[in-house]
Amino acid sequence: MRTEVLSAIAAGSLLLAIGAEAAPSAAELEQAGNLFSITCSSSMCHGDGGVGARGPSLRNRGLPADFVRNTMLQGRSGTPMPSFKNALTPREISAIVAYVMSLGNGGADDGASAAATVAAAVPLNAQESHGKELFHDETRPTPCGACHSVQDLGGLIGADLATIGRKSPKEIAAAFLHPAPGNPAYPAVTVTTKAGAKFSGVELQSPAGTIRLFDLGTAPPVLRSFYKSEGATAEPLDKTILYKHTLAGYSRQDLADLIAYLKAAGGDPTKSVSPKDLGLE
Repeated sequence: MRTEVLSAIAAGSLLLAIGAEAAPSAAELEQAGNLFSITCSSSMCHGDGGVGARGPSLRNRGLPADFVRNTMLQGRSGTPMPSFKNALTPREISAIVAYVMSLGNGGADDGASAAATVAAAVPLNAQESHGKELFHDETRPTPCGACHSVQDLGGLIGADLATIGRKSPKEIAAAFLHPAPGNPAYPAVTVTTKAGAKFSGVELQSPAGTIRLFDLGTAPPVLRSFYKSEGATAEPLDKTILYKHTLAGYSRQDLADLIAYLKAAGGDPTKSVSPKDLGLE
């Protein structure tokens, strides 16, 4: 299939150079979208049509073309995003850039993106750096970054945790141990198939007749799709069960380091956070 798509792109003379005088046609963008689907849209990456899966959404972000291209060429350190410099040809990379630009991007960063860029440019101290490593450590059974993001780095299943960075270490630690029982933006459901199999997780906005959810019963979570025409049904789930955090394997010093990272990401860095600051004694 990959060879067929690439042949179609070549035959269609896709306008691959962003900034060319003429914009790609609908047919050319469709061909580029097929290549994106093969390369970037799995549940471990950016999802169908760039709506987001484990990787961030690429829709309506105002991403500059140069940023998208450089990210594909160099990857993103500390995230699952690899470099495609040696895996794809320049034509293929340019095709994907053209498609990402068609998703509501095109140049000006919004305020949130600009703030994240500024915050990311501030060097982290040793404690904050260790906290960042812990947050995105995929070797752990339940890494924070599997569900949550910080400045768009990480998963999209839960809220971006940079938003709590201005709270006190004690308040953040309490949120770790006793998370809020749900958020309307992240509806918790159990899907039951016609055969009786059950899957629990966070439901995504889905096309008519389809139920999509991040299955939290796997590590890392997996994006699954079900079809109502095949007998799949969805029911609300007790959010207090779904959103329970498992912090086994994290020492109090680890939690302090994680909180130091979140505070730095939220624009409120401190000299250090000690285990005593967490109020867990």
